Amino acid sequence: MTIGRRFYRTATGFELVEHARNRLAIILVAVFVPVWITLIDLMMSESPLPFRYRGSGEELHVNGQHLTFISGGLNAVTLIVGFLMFSVTYRSGPFDRRLVAAGYPRPHLLAAKVTALFASSVVVAAYTTAMVWVYWHPQQLWLFALGMFTAAVTYGGIGIVLGVLLRGELEGMFAIIMISLIDVGLESPVVNAGSDNDLVRFLPMYGSMQAGVGAGFTRSVPWQQLAAVPVWWAVCAVIGLVAFHVRTRVYTKSGRPVTAAMAAASVPIPRPVAPGEAVHVSVRVCGETCVATDHMPLYQGLAVLAALSAEQAQDHAEQNVYPLSIRRGAN
Repeated sequence: MTIGRRFYRTATGFELVEHARNRLAIILVAVFVPVWITLIDLMMSESPLPFRYRGSGEELHVNGQHLTFISGGLNAVTLIVGFLMFSVTYRSGPFDRRLVAAGYPRPHLLAAKVTALFASSVVVAAYTTAMVWVYWHPQQLWLFALGMFTAAVTYGGIGIVLGVLLRGELEGMFAIIMISLIDVGLESPVVNAGSDNDLVRFLPMYGSMQAGVGAGFTRSVPWQQLAAVPVWWAVCAVIGLVAFHVRTRVYTKSGRPVTAAMAAASVPIPRPVAPGEAVHVSVRVCGETCVATDHMPLYQGLAVLAALSAEQAQDHAEQNVYPLSIRRGAN
């Protein structure tokens, strides 16, 4: 196995474990989805509602309860996957920064997050589709599941972006909830009588909603409308990539980024020394010319150099502390 694959496999494993440890998301999937779908079945009216299906360009009059199954399922998967990806990304921010400072490649960390996003989206979309199937049989089950999956991935990408950009967990969860509610509300004629407005084409869930309606009430596939989904994926990918790159950079007090190569070059590997032999440790504690040295046993010197990592230099930027060298000295 190549070193790149090993990096990717390790990072993916950590991401999946972190997802599996998110108990709130698991509870939402196991409890919220079936309860939400059951309430729709018990309380929503079956009165016909007009819906502009752009896959064929016609206005359909569809069962209101069945249409709510679609919008409710989309609302559930977007909230769950969006919250899950935001939570994991937000909490792993400091750890990702330490990994990058230690030399872990950014592309492998991002690839692991994308893999975990797709895996979570598949599980949540399949589960939601199965719950809906208990109460209602769409004409094209595979297209219905595809609509759920694309919505989950889209909002998972939004969750990653918010997890990188926002500095508070409450703000991120509130943003995910509001974006999802506004999106579903504007596109569903159950809530919005003007859902046939052309502006809905620019909403994140547009292609997924069209796919759900096409799956439930027609035999056609709205390929053109689904093409809007990768555009949202691309936008989220670009924003997330730039934000992740900026957030995981480590800076010294002078404003220069600290790379793994620079950190490694500043600490030459000492040659073997005799047991009990002492060493001199040089540590910069302020500006370019201010250097402090100390005389200590070898094991203490190595411990100091290991502790003064680039991450700690960033955390203590006002002191600008980082290791310079280690050399052999007399007892």
